[in-house]
Amino acid sequence: MGFKRVLDRIGSVGMVIGLALVAGLVGWNMFGQGPYGDACEYSLGCRSFYCLHHGLRGGSAQVTAPGTCTKSCDADADCGAAAKCVILDGSSRDDLPPFGKPDKACMHTLELQGDIQRH
Repeated sequence: MGFKRVLDRIGSVGMVIGLALVAGLVGWNMFGQGPYGDACEYSLGCRSFYCLHHGLRGGSAQVTAPGTCTKSCDADADCGAAAKCVILDGSSRDDLPPFGKPDKACMHTLELQGDIQRH
């Protein structure tokens, strides 16, 4: 087997591996990441790449909460019924990736402890 033939085989195998990696990343982007409002642990688990571990209690207090995929916003109408568009405070901004953090994001409203009814 000649040297040129070995290099051709290495190049072909490299291309197949590269195409498989690209196809895997596209599939993960389409089907593996959670949509807005989905539960998340890390920002990579969200299509927007924003996993927020805070919620709104009492209308304006940003408190620690289970992770939720969020998105940037300009007004409450961008967020849907169960969330509000808020300016993120320091601890909320720390939940997001280091680059490209939005100033405002949708944050889900949490029930007050006294509002929860026991059955």
